[in-house]
Amino acid sequence: MSQQKSQNNSVISDKRISQWEALMRKFSEAHREQCKTVSVDIPRVPRSIKQFPTGSQYEGTWDVLGMSGVGIYTFPNGVLYEGEFNDGMFHGVGELRYPSGIILKGKWYKGQMVEKTLIFADGLEYNDTDWKYCRMPDRRFTIEYEKGLQPGGQSYLTADQPTREIPPGYYDTGDGFFDPKTKVVYKADNLTTIIRSPSVREQKWIIDNCRTFPESEVGPRLDLYEKWSEPQVDPEPPPSPASSSHGPAPVRKSQLFFEDANEVQQEDFYIPNSKHEEQVFTQSSSRPRKRTLISFRTESTEYTNLM
Repeated sequence: MSQQKSQNNSVISDKRISQWEALMRKFSEAHREQCKTVSVDIPRVPRSIKQFPTGSQYEGTWDVLGMSGVGIYTFPNGVLYEGEFNDGMFHGVGELRYPSGIILKGKWYKGQMVEKTLIFADGLEYNDTDWKYCRMPDRRFTIEYEKGLQPGGQSYLTADQPTREIPPGYYDTGDGFFDPKTKVVYKADNLTTIIRSPSVREQKWIIDNCRTFPESEVGPRLDLYEKWSEPQVDPEPPPSPASSSHGPAPVRKSQLFFEDANEVQQEDFYIPNSKHEEQVFTQSSSRPRKRTLISFRTESTEYTNLM
């Protein structure tokens, strides 16, 4: 019994409310209206341009926690972010602008990008799910959307005009020239300046897809044709037209074919269909001459006359 009482006392002591807690409860009950939670909006004020030791700078609004609101943050490499901030981080809608003209629009959450849209310098928008730019059946560049296709021999070789010359052994990557020996991309106007070092996967893609000099003869690209046929050295001659009717036929869309009289075989026999035709044929047969074969082809019928 003594053990049971001691256990009950310990349970009661664990559930006992402290004196301070009881006082706080009484105070809260008495001041319920005054103790309601109220959102506190920290004021944001614009300040002058802030220069950071890293070489970056910020121009925009601040609060007591740091960069907050709307502003422009410039990185040391020239990349510029313009958009919303919160607690010193990218937070909200904004866009990154690169010196090359590329714009990366997106949405950030506490410094991390959660949505993005890439727009190239020429205005072309990239889609990372199903991007059909410069693919069959439409392989036009962006400039060809704006100015149209050029005649043969004057087609655009690149999206950027004028097309620049490639140094021997290099590949044109758009932002520079790739050297497969050093495996880096150099600046287009200065081959002593390195821009970046592409990954192994990108290196393979550059060699397989980018322009190079000297260019190798590619030949026919069957994969670029939706419908194609093998070339024929000696094509078979077309079948001779059938002469099934000599009477009048309804002509809607006719196409007239002429054959040289010298190519017409005179050994062919003409069988008249009526007595009148037989009489005309007998009278004209005494004056042998070369005749021209005229063939009329319509949508519904095809007939041939000898003259």
